[in-house]
Amino acid sequence: MDDHRRAKKFLLGGAIVGGIMSLSISLMMDMLFADSLQGTWRDAIAKDVNTIFSLGVSSKSILVTLIFMVVLAILTAFGAFMGYIFSFFLYKFFGLLTRR
Repeated sequence: MDDHRRAKKFLLGGAIVGGIMSLSISLMMDMLFADSLQGTWRDAIAKDVNTIFSLGVSSKSILVTLIFMVVLAILTAFGAFMGYIFSFFLYKFFGLLTRR
C-alpha cells in the first residue's frame, strides 16, 4: 500500500509540474514574441472573433479574455498529461533499477 501511495504522489507531482511548466512557457512565449509576431494571443483571438462572428470586439474584451483562458486551460491540461506520462516512465525506470 505504501508503494501505491508513493507512486500516486510521484505521478501527481509530475502532472502538476508539467501543467505549471506548460502554462509558464505559453505565457512567456506570448510576451516575448509579441513584437516579432505583430501582437499577442489576445490580439489574434480578437481578430479571429471579429472575422468569424463579425462582433467588433477589442483585445481587452471579456469574450476575448474568456477564450484566452480556455486556450490556456487546454494547454495546461495537455502539459499536465505529458508531465504525468513522463513521470510514469521515470517511476517505472527507477523501479526497475531498485528492484532486487
